[in-house]
Amino acid sequence: MLDHVQARLDPAGRQVVEVTVHHGYRPHTIEARAGRPLRIVFDRRDDEPCSERVVFSSPRLDRRLVPNGLTVIDLPAQPPGEVRFTCAMGRYRGRIQLVADASGSNREHRGLGGALDSPGRRALALWLLTLPLVAIPSIALLDFGMAILVALVSLLACLVGCRWAFGQSRPRA
Repeated sequence: MLDHVQARLDPAGRQVVEVTVHHGYRPHTIEARAGRPLRIVFDRRDDEPCSERVVFSSPRLDRRLVPNGLTVIDLPAQPPGEVRFTCAMGRYRGRIQLVADASGSNREHRGLGGALDSPGRRALALWLLTLPLVAIPSIALLDFGMAILVALVSLLACLVGCRWAFGQSRPRA
């Protein structure tokens, strides 16, 4: 008997979890990512009056469950925390633990920001963007060897600056 489950991502990228309703909710604890919508598919398998409705604490929702069938409830994206759900009588209880993504946001939908999640990577990107501004004048005014030295010094400056600026702002786990 499942007491705890983690929501899975369907092919469309939505979080989905199935909950069986039979003399209680199974699983009764769901873990899902905060900041993403959550689809819960309730499979009601009993005729208890208590299983007719499900009530959510956040958002404040009260939904009727189809007898001996499936009912889909879509919850909007919410911040980290806990959402409780119960039957209308309060006998059946469940909860959803909304946890922040370990990287601080939804990594697979971050695009370029996901690739720049460390100070070193940010420094490299910054250096690559500014390299023409450093290299062209250096080559024009200095010889090729000195231009390479200037480019390497600018890389070091970017690394030190980004490590200082971005490395200190991130809480340590």
